[in-house]
Amino acid sequence: MNATPTLEMLDPTTLTVDTNVRKEAGLTKEFVASIKEHGVLVPAVAHRTEDGTVHVLMGQRRTLGAVEAGAATIPVLVGASPEEAERLATQVVENDHRSALTDGDRAEAFHQMALLGVSASVIARKMGAKKAVVETALKVKANATAAQALDQGLTLEQSAVIEEFADDADAVATLERLATENPGNFAHRAQRLRDERKNNALLAEACAEAAAKGLTVLEEDPSYYDYKGAAAMISALTTAEGERLSEADADAVYIGIGYSGLVTRFAVADWKERGLRKDGKAPAGGMTDEEKAARREVIENNKAMDSAEVVRREFVKTLLARKALPKNAQKFIAHTIAHSSYILTKALNKTELTAELLGTGTGYGEFTAYVDKPTTKPETVTLATMITAYEANIDRTSWRSRHSDTRYYLTQLTAWGYEASDVEKIILTAPETETEETTESADEPEAA
Repeated sequence: MNATPTLEMLDPTTLTVDTNVRKEAGLTKEFVASIKEHGVLVPAVAHRTEDGTVHVLMGQRRTLGAVEAGAATIPVLVGASPEEAERLATQVVENDHRSALTDGDRAEAFHQMALLGVSASVIARKMGAKKAVVETALKVKANATAAQALDQGLTLEQSAVIEEFADDADAVATLERLATENPGNFAHRAQRLRDERKNNALLAEACAEAAAKGLTVLEEDPSYYDYKGAAAMISALTTAEGERLSEADADAVYIGIGYSGLVTRFAVADWKERGLRKDGKAPAGGMTDEEKAARREVIENNKAMDSAEVVRREFVKTLLARKALPKNAQKFIAHTIAHSSYILTKALNKTELTAELLGTGTGYGEFTAYVDKPTTKPETVTLATMITAYEANIDRTSWRSRHSDTRYYLTQLTAWGYEASDVEKIILTAPETETEETTESADEPEAA
């Protein structure tokens, strides 16, 4: 507001309240009782239009509370009418310094200013917000599903994830349920959905290419689920004369996802009809139902560990980006040196991971340049190195081995605010064991 405002005592029932970025006035009994006893102590800020109507710009809650309390007059600073965008920005700043706005209130203000032609950069500057936050809020408001989630109380970050999966009703339903029932698992499930979407796209492309070549795409891997079935891998077959088959002899294929990407098994769809023979004896009856269930559990938990790694390392990045070390960081460093020195060599051979966690890039040169900066805190680099040692020691099978070092590390992360995934909770709660011989190979395919 440019004109100098004047202080006036006005009847609150004669005032009109401008559209405010706050969706709920929040009139509590205590607040109304306070006004009844003491009156409105802080003046509302308003502007008077040409027809004499006084519109409240700031002090919506005080004005409505005064009406509820039956106050005869309240103090009002009356000035010139502000520009609409300036009005919205001023309301956000004023409200954030009083009773904090919700993410939905703030996003609505950003949205209204954007509709007035204000750029994200200008909105961020006027509101004192980060440009990335403004851009995220505008993206959420532009999507009906995500905007509804934000209005229903999800955070801006959660609503942005809803926007990401807005075309998948099942994913949205799962995420919205987690946001209210188990918010600590929200980020983990979102990452798992991302991984599944990526893998499904890879599978769909590979299967389409195989079908275009005239191959029958098998739904199940014959090497695991049906040793006596119609289909068999070419590596297990020979001709009637005992000659081994090659890829060119395959008329079918099974495609799955392994630890390092796509895994392809070439097969013959009906080997008996073609007069082929099995080379060697298959296990009688194939896998039992119990064995199949156990294998499914291995596959699912291995996938969950892959997704958890992404979420966990994102948390570590934010942890290391703080101005001060987290509580007990020095003790964590000392414990690692004293009790887990054997894993420190892994950190020394993984400087690219340390650099990534510190946000300096992934090259050795970038890492050393960062360390040599006069503004770099050596204790932060040391903590990052210790964390790298534990991270390098964790793989997708760690939920089965449940080593004490991994348990100690995850316990410390949760103390620092990390929300462990369900599969990581197995490590945190179950007794330490030795990895079984049947640990899944990195090249074994997983059901998509």
